[in-house]
Amino acid sequence: MNKIIYLSLALFLFSGCEKEADFTPAERGELLESSLNGALGVEEIKERITELDPETIVKHGVRFYRLTYRTEYQGKPINSAGLLVIPEGVTDARLLMYCHGTEIPSRLLGSENIAPSLYKGSTDTHRDVRNMGLGWASAGYVVFLPDYIGFGLTADKDHPYICFPELFKANIDGLLASRSFLLSQTDLVYDQNLFITGWSQGGGACLSAHKYIQEQYGEEFRVVASSSLAGLSNVKWYVSQFIRSRGSNKLVLPILSWGVYAINKFSGLRRPTDQLYSYPVYDEMSALIVPSLNPERVFNHLFMAGVITGSDTEVMKVLEDNSFHQGWKPRGKVFLHHGDADDLVPITVSTTVLEGLKNEGGDVTLYRYEGGKHDTELGNFIKNTLADFDLLK
Repeated sequence: MNKIIYLSLALFLFSGCEKEADFTPAERGELLESSLNGALGVEEIKERITELDPETIVKHGVRFYRLTYRTEYQGKPINSAGLLVIPEGVTDARLLMYCHGTEIPSRLLGSENIAPSLYKGSTDTHRDVRNMGLGWASAGYVVFLPDYIGFGLTADKDHPYICFPELFKANIDGLLASRSFLLSQTDLVYDQNLFITGWSQGGGACLSAHKYIQEQYGEEFRVVASSSLAGLSNVKWYVSQFIRSRGSNKLVLPILSWGVYAINKFSGLRRPTDQLYSYPVYDEMSALIVPSLNPERVFNHLFMAGVITGSDTEVMKVLEDNSFHQGWKPRGKVFLHHGDADDLVPITVSTTVLEGLKNEGGDVTLYRYEGGKHDTELGNFIKNTLADFDLLK
């Protein structure tokens, strides 16, 4: 939800398609290729960090690699990529995954160029890579930043967005490929400990990955802690509240419409889109380019009524499946960060996570930033996450 500019969506005309690459046999998570994108010294890193005083965190130069690996998309094999940033002068690999926030998946708007794996050291692109990726790596962590399906190599595919079970597949496979790279192509010692972070959409990806990894990949990774900023971790509340309020924040509507499209496509719901929308929707961009900022002119009235009353049990179940505020006890600490003036993802999302996971017995902390908006607290997030993680390493 990183500064979504509604007018820019109107520029979209069509997305091109690429012929799918031929595949050699490979398993999910297998590292297929690695290449050095570049290296930066301490002073060069300081020039690229813009969200906080770099003097407080930068200690090491870094090297950064593009990793290509096998994953799965809607049940079929596909290749994806990510960026692995490794600090110089360390002996232990403290592995950290950062999941980036919302980007518009339009080739006209450069979706094939904004993927983290394409970063080669610029000073004015890839804000998340420069600040979170370089920042935490220069502080001593090995940072993996997944591209996500729908960007970079896979720019011709629909992006799973807030359908977190589908989004997780490429992210965990990227972590497995990163682990393989560390063990086979470096002298670093890796002890299976994992830190997970994310902002906005990536905050939801962060907390869901915490849950899925401890449940499904406990032999490969041990989640020490997760830390998310303005994370969309309670999709059920977010969607229900917006529709109940008849869209009091109109600028959220294109994002929410896209989210409904993604959840419908990538979950088991898969309803004809005319049962969800009041206008023709045939792909993710048509879901994003809404004809009105009035939700009653965007969504099917029966769909809205079913969400408002809770009577559409299939939809409510899918929304619940994409929410991570209750129903599991995290092993490892959970840190939540949220500005109390965030009008894109309200702080209520994080307070429901705080209350719900504490009730499950989780160790959860909420940083509440007074007056903070959706994109004003990156510096505090980077600094406080680093301080918390350093106490646990």
